[in-house]
Amino acid sequence: MISIIGPEGTSEYNYACRLRDLILEAWPGVDEDTLDDIRIVAAAKCYGQATTDIDLIVFVILSKLRPIPFSEGKAEDKTEKDIVYVKSLCLTIELKSHYQDGVVFDGNQAKVRYGNHLHSATEQAHKQQAALRNFYEQHKLKVPYVTDLIWLPNVPQTYMPEVISNILGDKATWGDFLRRVVNLNKPRPELVAGIQEINAFSRANAKQTAQIVDLLTKRIELSSLDRLKVERISRNRARQSSERQYMEKMGSQLLIFKGRGGTGKTLRLLQLAHDLYTEQDARVLILTYNKSLVADLQRLFALIGAGSGHARHTIVIKTVHSFLYRVAQYSEITHAKPEQFITQIDKHKQKALQHLRRIRSQQQDPLETFIAASPEHFNWDYIFIDEAQDWPEDERDLLFLLYDFRRFVLADGVDQMVRGGYHTHWRDVINKQHSQVVTLRKSLRLKAGLCQFAHAVARQLDLPNWQLEPDDDMYGGRVIILEGLYAEERSFHDQIMNLAQHSNNHPIDMLFCVPPSLVNKENPKNVYSHVARRFQKWGYNTWDGTADQVRSSYPTNLDQIRVVQYESCRGLEGWMCVNLGFDELYDYKKQKYAPPAQTTFEFRDEEREAHLFAASWLMIPLTRAIDTLVIQIRSADHYIAQVLKAAAQECPDVVEWRKVALPEPTQNALPNA
Repeated sequence: MISIIGPEGTSEYNYACRLRDLILEAWPGVDEDTLDDIRIVAAAKCYGQATTDIDLIVFVILSKLRPIPFSEGKAEDKTEKDIVYVKSLCLTIELKSHYQDGVVFDGNQAKVRYGNHLHSATEQAHKQQAALRNFYEQHKLKVPYVTDLIWLPNVPQTYMPEVISNILGDKATWGDFLRRVVNLNKPRPELVAGIQEINAFSRANAKQTAQIVDLLTKRIELSSLDRLKVERISRNRARQSSERQYMEKMGSQLLIFKGRGGTGKTLRLLQLAHDLYTEQDARVLILTYNKSLVADLQRLFALIGAGSGHARHTIVIKTVHSFLYRVAQYSEITHAKPEQFITQIDKHKQKALQHLRRIRSQQQDPLETFIAASPEHFNWDYIFIDEAQDWPEDERDLLFLLYDFRRFVLADGVDQMVRGGYHTHWRDVINKQHSQVVTLRKSLRLKAGLCQFAHAVARQLDLPNWQLEPDDDMYGGRVIILEGLYAEERSFHDQIMNLAQHSNNHPIDMLFCVPPSLVNKENPKNVYSHVARRFQKWGYNTWDGTADQVRSSYPTNLDQIRVVQYESCRGLEGWMCVNLGFDELYDYKKQKYAPPAQTTFEFRDEEREAHLFAASWLMIPLTRAIDTLVIQIRSADHYIAQVLKAAAQECPDVVEWRKVALPEPTQNALPNA
């Protein structure tokens, strides 16, 4: 039986039908055998992966072995020992509808033209294969052997490279597809009872195919918060006269949105990126250090449908580390794997700077070389930088050596320092006449009550000049301070989950922030949050962003509760935000404070500096909520508890203080939660 699954009328669906006909021509009657299962998924969606779209996925699971047909003129030279049979297959197929003059072959590599640049179809095909494998793992399914192929249906088969490759042309038969698999040894045919057979599902459960197909064809649903975000970003802000100036000056100035947490800096970046994408057909790269934010934004733009990395116009979100890795890689200063690169990133950044400066001194443009080698990584019309104040100066300098500073838009978070303690000023190394700073003071996230409470906490912490204007139209807001152990009292958790549901929100609209003590890191390959595990025992579904392998993907179900470490919460938001171990966060950050190595001050109050560092950190998770903020502390005797009590007295209509009894210590008790 052969099934085609996907949106009818699309080019991918049409080619799926063409492939079905090729299979029937090679294996007559396979569509009538109910024990055979061949499924072709067109325009599959691997939500949660960096590469979301896969043109075609082919699952072949046969009840009886079927032979790979020989090519024309070869059958008479073959014996029974030469026959290779198929038991199961899993293929990802990258489709390119380019004609012969739009394709370039370099050995077994295929590149296609988009505008004036070549894009690697081979690399894109590999990304699709990796995305499907990761998608299996994401959903805790056994991974089959996945083979990636490239199909160029408008390029003559005679034009294909004469080396072993994964590329097929216009006259390709199903036998040609299968022989590519054999020639590549992916998977390698195995000798079973004297017969050569290919079995991609030898280590996987073939019965899971129906489940994975359902996941690949499922479309992400929008929560209430999703709809609000999509509406904010997608509406054409450029038509408003107050913001038209930004669009008109794009490419002629460095634009900086400056403001505290909750003023909408990241939102402005996303709105402007979307306007450039839709109005100017632009390619926009958004860079941030925060993996959790990358996942969150990738999900958001997947909902909007803002293209893919190899399209002419697109919005791509990456971590700065992944981008710098590509710079080092194409500068040929490292052959390290990404995880090894990060451990020595400072050394590699300095080498990359030296390399780029040397090229510039020779009156050459390094960007041209990079784009020619890999346009999907370097060909950007605009570069957007999130939390620019927290970027090291060498990263700023490296980007400015590659791209004209007038192609940049920055979000400057004033004093929200995470990566270091020093504010990086991007305008210090450019002609300031070609820059514009837009200061944002009004809260676009926090409802008025939350904004009032945040002000009160900042005053009690003695944070100088911490100001955030409430939006008069965003009235309401609620703060619940819980004294005691959150995760030991399920009834309270059920209450706030019901509270979110009554507000027509979903679990995905909630954000739980946890300190390091609530993350188990004993096994680096199995990092997890104690809180997420407890929620799962209570019957709740979670997206545990404390685990690196999870944080690299985004949640795909509305019933997933998001859990992140405080270190990863900046830039994120939730209709309801729950800050666990809030007093511990203060202690942790105060202890981690490192005074500057050099200072012009002879006398310094390091205790005061450490307090201000930790207090500023508290304001980041304190400004993540839109409607309801829950803060959990362990003891009323802690300094932070006294701060919260004083702030609560200033906002009696906003704050509710609850207390749960501390249970006797047990082996199953969670620390400070």
